[in-house]
Amino acid sequence: MKKIIFICFVLIGCAKYNRSEIRSDIDIRLTNTSVKDSTDLKITITNNTLKNYYLLYSSKSVNDIMKEFNNGESLYTISVDIVDDKNSPISIELYDGSCPINIPVHTTEDILKLKPKQKVKLSIPFRMKTNVSTYCYYQYVIDTIDLNKQYYVYVDYYIGNEYFKNALPKTVKDSIEQMGYELYDKQIVSNRVPLVLKK
Repeated sequence: MKKIIFICFVLIGCAKYNRSEIRSDIDIRLTNTSVKDSTDLKITITNNTLKNYYLLYSSKSVNDIMKEFNNGESLYTISVDIVDDKNSPISIELYDGSCPINIPVHTTEDILKLKPKQKVKLSIPFRMKTNVSTYCYYQYVIDTIDLNKQYYVYVDYYIGNEYFKNALPKTVKDSIEQMGYELYDKQIVSNRVPLVLKK
C-alpha cells in the first residue's frame, strides 16, 4: 500500500490561472453558481471562431488520476482543479492498495466536435473522493483545507505533449480531418466558482 501526492494535477493550468479568465478562440464556462461535493459541474464550451475544431475529450477520463499508472495512455485533457483565493492549489492524494492498470483504445468517442459559433453543454461529476476499486481511491487532500478560507473550482483543457496530439489512431484522425475539423491544442481555462464545503 502506498500514498502518492500530486501537487495540482495540471501544474501548467494552476500556474497560468488568475482572477481573470484566459480568453481563447474556444471558451469553457462553468455555469454553476457554486459547487458542492458529489454534484455535477455544468459546463458550456463555445467555439468563437469560424473554423471547425475538435477537442480530445472523453468523459471516462475526466479526473482519471489512473493515467499515471497507465503510462499516460488516457485522454486526460480536461481537469478539475481547486484553488484558494491566493491561487494556491489543493493537491490530490492517491491511495494505492491495488490499483488496476487498463490500456484504453481511443475511438471517435474521444472527440468533441465544434462547428463555428457552436455551443456544447457538458455535465462532469465532481467528487472530493473517488473510489477506483476496493483498495484504490484518490481524493483532494482535505487535511490541508482551511474551512475559514474560500476555495474555488475551475476546469482546464490542456494537451501537454505530443502523445495527446497523436493519441487517436491515424484512421480516426484522418477521417475527422477530412471532414474539415482541426485539433484545438491550445490551453483553455474556465471561470471559477465558489466551492461550498461542510464545516
